[in-house]
Amino acid sequence: MNGFIKAGDSDWVKQRIVGFSIFALVAFLVLLARLVYLQAVMGEDYQRLSVNNSIRLQIIDPPRGLILDRDGVKMAENRPSFDVSFIPKDAGDPRRVVEQLAVLLQIPFDDLWGRVKHTRGLGAYRPVLLKQDIGRDALAVVEARRMDLPGVLIDVRVRRHYLHEFLASHLIGYLGEVSLEELNRGAVEGLRGGETIGKSGVERAYETFLRGDPGGRQVEVNASGQVMRVLNAVPSRPGRNLHLTIDHALQVRTEQLLEGIAGAAVAVDPQNGHVLALASSPPFPPNAFVSGIDAARWESLVSHPFRPLENKAIQGEYPPGSTYKIITAIAGLEEKVIDENTTFDCAGFLSFAGRDYRCWKKEGHGRVDLRRALSESCDVYFYRVGQRLGVDRIAWYAKASGLGAGTGVDLEPESRGLIPSSVWKRKRFGVPWQDGETLSIAIGQGYNLTTPLQMAMLTAAVANGGVRYRP
Repeated sequence: MNGFIKAGDSDWVKQRIVGFSIFALVAFLVLLARLVYLQAVMGEDYQRLSVNNSIRLQIIDPPRGLILDRDGVKMAENRPSFDVSFIPKDAGDPRRVVEQLAVLLQIPFDDLWGRVKHTRGLGAYRPVLLKQDIGRDALAVVEARRMDLPGVLIDVRVRRHYLHEFLASHLIGYLGEVSLEELNRGAVEGLRGGETIGKSGVERAYETFLRGDPGGRQVEVNASGQVMRVLNAVPSRPGRNLHLTIDHALQVRTEQLLEGIAGAAVAVDPQNGHVLALASSPPFPPNAFVSGIDAARWESLVSHPFRPLENKAIQGEYPPGSTYKIITAIAGLEEKVIDENTTFDCAGFLSFAGRDYRCWKKEGHGRVDLRRALSESCDVYFYRVGQRLGVDRIAWYAKASGLGAGTGVDLEPESRGLIPSSVWKRKRFGVPWQDGETLSIAIGQGYNLTTPLQMAMLTAAVANGGVRYRP
């Protein structure tokens, strides 16, 4: 082919080849620089765009089971709630988005940003629940700015609703957001941050029964995390409904009788041990906890002198007073220190060891037998029985009747109470038991402590002929 190239053209061809080589080298260097820039500088953004504009799995929360009374009256149900969640990886500038959201929702920025920081490391595209149950007005405000809020999601979820406000609040309990400690110890299998679980009452005791099983769906999302289409879905399985032994009308009446005072009341069916009413006063508003109780309201509850968050029916420990005379009577009959016809004179007091132990009836009851002593609650009669028994025999029958131990009720925590004995006092105080103390114990005073539920179950056992049921 060299025969076709003139001698003068050879230099021109060489120049063209060199020029083309230089151009190719420059172009290559430009492309290489661009590639380095895209990889090193824009790599994370492009990765986000490519990954996010793909498929994700979203959890579908199951509706919680209803709570109903013995006749099917609803006490707890569910309602729709609009919740705001946030995926920081979809936001580009997460802090800027959260700042805008804080203004729109009128929530301090630090509160929202603290939630974002708290959940870092739990998953790149895992939604962070920022605010539950925002209401329709706030929903409209956020939706109007959605294009300026990449990574922000609005989820419609089912939210717990207690129909009768304060009614049976200690019995039913309340829901609250799962804590980090509960997540770490696996309090309930499959729990995720931001979920609500039972914190007290039957909501806590029957958490796994009520909560159901979550479902899920595969969705295609764009670079801002917005759902483009649903590819596949598995429905959730609703929780099971819980029927209580409580009688709604009786519960209402019981709480009316306790209104304005600190106390508790329990009604039990003696034939089966079913709890028909269990009330503690003052009550608390369980609906306030569902979407997250504010600090001021929480402080007002925990600092209240009547302790509204305490379930006094199972946690309150009190001297049982005259209701304890049943135990003294049982012990006296079983130990044969008295019989049903045994009588004592009551002059309104009993003198013992240089001290007068008074009866509630100042003028006295006169001569009384066991039946009348129980019906009229004569203190002197049971002082006498206590003298014959001694504290340790009284304590034995009290414990045999279920006092000094939990009743086994589903609710927790349950207090055990205290049944004193001579051994207990020596261990506790390092001093011997005094005979005069037995007189106080015999009428339910002194060191005796029981819960209202314990005494209700004891009374039910006496009423049904001696069968002690688990409530």
